[in-house]
Amino acid sequence: MHRFIKGLFTIVFGLALITSNLVPAAAAGQSVKAKITLQQKHKTFKTKQIKTTTKTNLMKVLKKNFKVKEKQGMITDIAGHSQNKKASSYWLFKVNGKMASKGATQTYLKNHDSVTFNLAPTN
Repeated sequence: MHRFIKGLFTIVFGLALITSNLVPAAAAGQSVKAKITLQQKHKTFKTKQIKTTTKTNLMKVLKKNFKVKEKQGMITDIAGHSQNKKASSYWLFKVNGKMASKGATQTYLKNHDSVTFNLAPTN
């Protein structure tokens, strides 16, 4: 009887351990490959192919792949290139050539998206 209970416990514990590490595909999001390009005054200084999921916002993707500083949700510095308020130079971004309609924390990438962050005067 003792051997049976020990065996049953081992099986139940093993199944619990295995299933606790499984995340449903829908919860994790679909796999995404994309490209992020960093520019200053429309001149590219860094391009990186990235892998993420459809459930990860662009700000998290950016922070995972580059050194990023932000203030109140606004990007102030990427890879040592900082905005300049006096020169009205700020970070803006486009997704697939179109100016973003949402901030980086509300933007989610799709497979093969191309994102360009540009630090340039806005006036």
